[in-house]
Amino acid sequence: MPLTIHSCYKSIVLQLKALYPVDEARSMADRVFEHFLFLTPAQRVLSGSNPVRDFKTITIQKAISRLLNQEPLQYVLGKAYFLDMEFEVNPSVLIPRPETEELVSLIIESYSGKTPDSQTQFLDIGTGSGCIAIGLKHNFPDSRVAAIDISDKAIRVAAENAVKNNAEINFIKADILDPTQWHLFPTCNLVVSNPPYVTHAEKQFMLPNVLEHEPYAALFVPDNDPLLFYRAIFAYAKTKLLSDGSLWFEINEMFGEELKDMAIAQGFTEVNIIFDFKGKSRFLHCRKVAHQYTSQLYK
Repeated sequence: MPLTIHSCYKSIVLQLKALYPVDEARSMADRVFEHFLFLTPAQRVLSGSNPVRDFKTITIQKAISRLLNQEPLQYVLGKAYFLDMEFEVNPSVLIPRPETEELVSLIIESYSGKTPDSQTQFLDIGTGSGCIAIGLKHNFPDSRVAAIDISDKAIRVAAENAVKNNAEINFIKADILDPTQWHLFPTCNLVVSNPPYVTHAEKQFMLPNVLEHEPYAALFVPDNDPLLFYRAIFAYAKTKLLSDGSLWFEINEMFGEELKDMAIAQGFTEVNIIFDFKGKSRFLHCRKVAHQYTSQLYK
């Protein structure tokens, strides 16, 4: 006899409670029901006595098994949300975080009273799912946005998300750590990056759903050189960021002051560390000084 919607939901919550707090288990069960049965929590309650088809029960149980293996819910459902937009995600890309959403919101806020036009070029370094680049293009539709990543798989996911969210982005497969490839990138008004910044020493503090499932190369940097990506981006920005152009980073709170010193030493000005909604030093913003002027925007 098929399970009813009510009994199916109850079974899911019971299974998830073995691993997750009860409120989180219920929230995850709600998302599973919305995804596979197209039922909101209110609709689920009202139709609780209706049966769930056997093939749906099997599909849902497979999803629950993945959750019990501590696979992130976003990977199980194949989607995540960022700035009210839906993004496809899989283990090839990091799951968009609230902190990264806050970073894009800060950039948007920095343009308050100004409207980036077709001469404004943004560059997102290490784009992953494409959420930063697409978020900027969505809010500044007249601007030009380019995004780079070293991963073919990530570029494919990001490109699909750009189409999904009707955003025209120039995606470039390249490695920011290789200066011989910098000619592939545009000269720009703004560079933004959420590069790998987690040290290997921090693994012991990470949850299995992140450590065992999200892409290793997008997370970790060597313990003996945790700022290598920032150093490369500063070097790139010195050559191809326009006068008074700005740099925005998501950062590891442990290295904020060290990164600030690096920015100043590299000749950047207005260097500021910004705290996130949790009160952690999570972002760095700086500008390129006028004497490093670059005369024209590359096509």
